[in-house]
Amino acid sequence: MTTPDQSRQAPDDGSPHETMPPAIPASAIIHQEGMIALIAIVALSFRNGGLAAVLSAPIPLLAAIVVGLLVGGACFALLWIVRRVGPIRDLEAWQRRMIEDWSVTDIVVVALVSGLAEEALVRALLQPILGLVPAALLFAVLHIVPDRRLWLWPVLALVLGMVLGLVFEHAGYPAAAVAHIAINALSLSRLRQVEEKE
Repeated sequence: MTTPDQSRQAPDDGSPHETMPPAIPASAIIHQEGMIALIAIVALSFRNGGLAAVLSAPIPLLAAIVVGLLVGGACFALLWIVRRVGPIRDLEAWQRRMIEDWSVTDIVVVALVSGLAEEALVRALLQPILGLVPAALLFAVLHIVPDRRLWLWPVLALVLGMVLGLVFEHAGYPAAAVAHIAINALSLSRLRQVEEKE
């Protein structure tokens, strides 16, 4: 008997799509990121000055938001420019399958929750303790997928983790979170648009 996922398998051509991942409900990602946020919030609340002090920006909030939008837009533009490179094309095909059932609302909520939660955990909580490079390495590890053919995702996460870490160091949590949200929202929206055209 063929399961619905087996009937959606691509031909055996050596690509990462031989066995496509199942579509992941946005609610599962939101739940996962919510748990990350809860852990970060509880841990950060024990820091000197409390949660508000730890998550505040060292520059005016509006400036931090603008920095985050500019950095997020620049990172998205670079990812868009290299989208035709073989491993990135394969990764995007895998990601498109993963989010195929998501609505625009799902994309917005996942982008918001993941950006806020991951930056709170990795940048606000762990980077001051571990340092920039170890925190970026941890961020990369969190993006490993169980398919060696998709090795590029954690590599991209490492590079973006370094960028987001530098943003955090110079403009604070709000800027890093806005940059992360922008990267996710723009990337997920583009993946969804590409899928709708196919």
